Amino acid sequence: MGPLIAAKELISIPDVWCRLGLKGSPSKSCKAPHREDRSASFSVFDGGRAFNDFATGDGGDVVSFISLVTDMDSSAAAKWLIESAGTARGSFQPKLVRRPRVEKPKPEPMPLPQLDKGTVSELHQLQELRGLEGFWGLQILSDRGQLFFCDLPDNGQTKRCWLITDSSRRNAQARPLDGSTWESIGGAKAKTLKGYEARYPIGASNIKDAETILFCEGAPDLLTAATIATYDLGKPWSAVCMTGSSEILLDALPLFKGREVIIFAHNDEAGINAARRWAKQLTDAGATVSARVSEVAGRDLNDALISGETII
Repeated sequence: MGPLIAAKELISIPDVWCRLGLKGSPSKSCKAPHREDRSASFSVFDGGRAFNDFATGDGGDVVSFISLVTDMDSSAAAKWLIESAGTARGSFQPKLVRRPRVEKPKPEPMPLPQLDKGTVSELHQLQELRGLEGFWGLQILSDRGQLFFCDLPDNGQTKRCWLITDSSRRNAQARPLDGSTWESIGGAKAKTLKGYEARYPIGASNIKDAETILFCEGAPDLLTAATIATYDLGKPWSAVCMTGSSEILLDALPLFKGREVIIFAHNDEAGINAARRWAKQLTDAGATVSARVSEVAGRDLNDALISGETII
C-alpha cells in the first residue's frame, strides 16, 4: 500500500474538518465549511471518504477536500496528508498554516450529454413518477427547450435521466427517470452538472412575452407548475425554477422586470426564507410579486397537486 493510500485510510474528511476547526459539522447534508451556505448544499459521505458541494459542483476525496478548504493545490494537499499521517498516526496533530481562501476561476461547464426530446412513453413515465394529471405541461416544457432526456453515468452504470435547462445553457440539472438516486454523489436525487450555475433560474432565458411567471424551487415543481398552467391559467405564461434555495444571480434579474411573478414556496423554514429573498430581489428588479404556499407543513407544489390541494 502506497503512502497516500495509507494516509487516506487513516485520515477522513471529518478528521480534517475537526482538526482545522471548520465551522459546522460534517454529514450527508450540511452547510459548506469554506463559504457562505444558507441551504445545506454540502455532503460528506462514503464513511467520510468523499464529499460533494451541490451548489458549486466541487467534489472528491479527502485530498480534494483539503485543497478546497485551504487553497493548497492537490500536490501540496496530498503531501500534507501523508506527512500528517506519518508524524501523528495516533493523535493526528499536523502542522498547518492556512492561507486565505482565494476565489478560483469558475470551471468551464462540462459539455452537455446528448439530449433528446424523449418518447411519448418516457413522458408518460415522468408524468407517473411525479403524480401529474397529464403530460401536456411536460410536452410544452419540451417544446420550449426546458425539458430533455439523456443518458448519464453513475458509479459504473448508465442511467436514463430527465434534465432541465434553458436556451442560455447556464444551469442544467438531471434526475434519474426511474426515481432512483445518484450513488456517485451520496444518494442525492438531483445532480447539477459540473461547472453550471446553480443560482441561475432555469427558464429565465425563455420568458419572451409571457405575462405571468410561475417561479418555483426544484425541478419537480417546475413540471407541476407547467401542468397547472396548461389547465388553469388563461394567459401567456412561463415556468421558471431555482435548483436550490440560494439567491438569484444578479444578471438574471432584469429578465423579470415588468412581469407578474407568482412564487410557489416550499412550506418549511428554508423554503419560506428562500421565497422571501427571491421576492425582495424580484420586486427590487421591477417585477410584481405574489406568493403561494400549501397550508400543510412540509409540502411543496408537487406534493400539493398530488394531494388534491389548489394553491394557484
